Amino acid sequence: MAAATKPRSARQEPPEVVKSLRRTGRALALPIGSVLLAFIVGGVMVAVTGGNPFLTYQALICGGFGLFCFGGEPGALQLGNTLVFVTPLIMAGIAVALPFRAGMFNIGAEGQFVMGAILATVIGIHVGGLPGIVLVPLVLVGGMVAGAAWGGIVGVLKATTGAHEVVTTIMLNFVAQWFLRYLIIGGPMQLAGGSSKSSPIADNARLPYLLPHDSTIILGLPGAVYRVHAGLFIALAAAAVFAFLLWRTSLGYEIRAVGQSQRAARYAGISVRRTLIVTMLTAGAFAGLAGAVTIAGVEHNLTDQYFSDSTGFDAIAVALLGLNSAVGIVLAAILFGALHAGGSTMQSDAGVSGNLVYVLQALILFSIAANFLGSVKLRIPTIGRIPGTPQADAAAAAIAAETNTTIAADDKDIA
Repeated sequence: MAAATKPRSARQEPPEVVKSLRRTGRALALPIGSVLLAFIVGGVMVAVTGGNPFLTYQALICGGFGLFCFGGEPGALQLGNTLVFVTPLIMAGIAVALPFRAGMFNIGAEGQFVMGAILATVIGIHVGGLPGIVLVPLVLVGGMVAGAAWGGIVGVLKATTGAHEVVTTIMLNFVAQWFLRYLIIGGPMQLAGGSSKSSPIADNARLPYLLPHDSTIILGLPGAVYRVHAGLFIALAAAAVFAFLLWRTSLGYEIRAVGQSQRAARYAGISVRRTLIVTMLTAGAFAGLAGAVTIAGVEHNLTDQYFSDSTGFDAIAVALLGLNSAVGIVLAAILFGALHAGGSTMQSDAGVSGNLVYVLQALILFSIAANFLGSVKLRIPTIGRIPGTPQADAAAAAIAAETNTTIAADDKDIA
């Protein structure tokens, strides 16, 4: 009698730690690969045009991080300049990432940033008699309120009329930028003397610098040349608030559910309209805070440069590169801040135009966007199925179950 064949043992599932590491590796492959590809293509472009890619990137790293500076450049100053650029990028990146999580494209962070800067300046000028401990928070809150109002317009239009947020945010960007020009060029906020800027905010409305802002010699340079201010800590706190909001609150759950499937979220009892409006209000508040921090920490007045400021647009690339996560946004902001800060050093030391920085940013964004578009699947609705029928309800229930499973898995990874 033949011996009984033992059944093949079931395939063992890998431990949760291994699964988590695999998911993390797959998630990091896109941003890291995009950055590497951008720098490789950028290096080829430099070489083809007669430049030295190695010298170019050495100068870029020196100007951005203060490393490998062979020409005597002060590394601490270079790193400080990077942190100045990083500060608003973190908050503006959050303003783009939060709507992304809800399935919306907030192209209007630039307009929300500008409106936040405008109201922060108005408060800093006209309420300058208040003590600093009251005035500084008031300036920051004012910026958040202005940004939230500007973003809220988009949310209300999206929720009530279905107006696409890409169109409305782009239009509101133009409105904000031209409103700024009206105020400071022949308008009520123009500084006497014909210059295209406003009066500076009061001294007690400004964020403190992290280093003594005087002639004290710090790391070989006077402290007055370092511009790093307390807004850096505000930006990091904003990233922490964003992470907590997204993963530890019911609102964050609703935002992620709506982003996964509006139909399933609605079937699960979530008010999609309310979620869209609250999401854009919150996103606008983060962008407005970035504008207020820039005024209170660095610029101290409105200037015509805000008409061509790119913080809100750079934030789109920061959010995409950071995979809409708090840690990712901080890291992506550091990269983009270093690119901005290192552009001038690259131009002076390597003889390569600083516009290469924008080429690198565009290549990074293109790589991420190409991957995103390649993963999009066209969904053609089945003819004859009307929402509300048993088939549609069953489909919505299935989508809701799948959405809840996906979000629960994400929550488990975060925990």
